[in-house]
Amino acid sequence: MRSNVYEGAQRKKIISHFFCWPVILGLAACQTIQPPNLQNPTKTAQLYSGRILIQSENEKQTGDIELLLQEDGVRLRVLAPVIGTRIWELRANDSQILMYDYRDQSSSLHENSLEIREEFLGVDVQLGEIQELLQHPRKVSLLEVVKRDENQRAIELVKQDSVLGDQLSVEINRWQEGEAGLFPQKMKLEDPFTGNKIILVFRSRQSIAGEPIVFEKLPELKPSS
Repeated sequence: MRSNVYEGAQRKKIISHFFCWPVILGLAACQTIQPPNLQNPTKTAQLYSGRILIQSENEKQTGDIELLLQEDGVRLRVLAPVIGTRIWELRANDSQILMYDYRDQSSSLHENSLEIREEFLGVDVQLGEIQELLQHPRKVSLLEVVKRDENQRAIELVKQDSVLGDQLSVEINRWQEGEAGLFPQKMKLEDPFTGNKIILVFRSRQSIAGEPIVFEKLPELKPSS
């Protein structure tokens, strides 16, 4: 009698396990594995370092530079030679320009327009033009090639307007190889009408992990009490 009771209990236990496993497996199947979030993958940016000369009708500036190019914009930092402290910084994308002046801790945010580009840089050069000139110096579609030497070591380009004529001239020479590919060693951008110009001399080009370029003004300084 006791043996029959024991066998009955074992039989119930086996049947119970038999019906429970499909339920457990069914619940596990409903919990699908979520794929990794690919909405904000790490983007590669190009960081150039070197020297800059900005010459306009009113002023002349020189300094070391860090020029960052990525899909969402450009960041240009001008540093004091040797000591490396920031003098000013320009951030730009297709719609806005932000200027930081670290000498007096001021900042200003503007719409990206011809007048603002000429005010800060002395010449009307746009983000897409800078990116294409530096990343594809031997194949530029935005500007017209005026002259190219036989050894492909120098190139002269011009941006033209059907009414105004030449608006920007560009000279690139002494291209060099870096860890991220080919880039110019020297590039001059000049406004034919005013004579304003920018000369960039690059020492290196690196591929780095990009970060969003933020367009936020510096907080207003509180007067000291």
